[in-house]
Amino acid sequence: MWAVNTGRGLDHAIEGVKIFGAPVRPDFLLTNEREIFQLNAEGEWEAHEEWNIACYRRHDELFDSAASVIDRVRALADRSPHVTIIEEQDRAVGLVTTSEEAMHDVAAFLDAEASEFPDFSYQRNTIYLRFCHRDYHKGSSLGALCEHLEIDRTGVLAAGDHFNDIPMLDGRYAALACCPSNAIIPVRETVLRAGGHIASRPAADGVAEAWHIFQSRE
Repeated sequence: MWAVNTGRGLDHAIEGVKIFGAPVRPDFLLTNEREIFQLNAEGEWEAHEEWNIACYRRHDELFDSAASVIDRVRALADRSPHVTIIEEQDRAVGLVTTSEEAMHDVAAFLDAEASEFPDFSYQRNTIYLRFCHRDYHKGSSLGALCEHLEIDRTGVLAAGDHFNDIPMLDGRYAALACCPSNAIIPVRETVLRAGGHIASRPAADGVAEAWHIFQSRE
């Protein structure tokens, strides 16, 4: 089974799969780094309701309790030309910066400002960042999917290349971890600690390389 674990929302994930043009559609889309959808027999994406509803509820509670943090992020965006807030349904759900250097500064700002709210976290990839509950990330959503399918972590291969992929590459949710050669250094370090494979090729070619290597070990 194949799951695309992405920071994109459902509509954008579906669009990305269509543009990618793979000969086989994925069985699952894990979206916004936390929601789970399964391709049903009618070709529609069906929500894993128990997980997703709990996810939405806990994020509603988080954003209410940590509203002051969001206010401080809005103030930062108001005074910085390098930060733009991302809004969904009249709520600030994340931000985008003009460069990765600016994103490093924003991440440091959030680490300091949100220290009094231990459940407040974020996931970042290049110039994009999404606010989230610390219990919800690519790793925990992958773990929830495997639990739902009764699949042990020993039968799971996870691949990623950026900060938001780290939670699913540390060995807790997938015994087989890999990254392409163009992965950022923290990802490569995480994969090495998990006993995984750093490919010699970039992007999808690197994932294919890791797949063949893991298959040959069986």
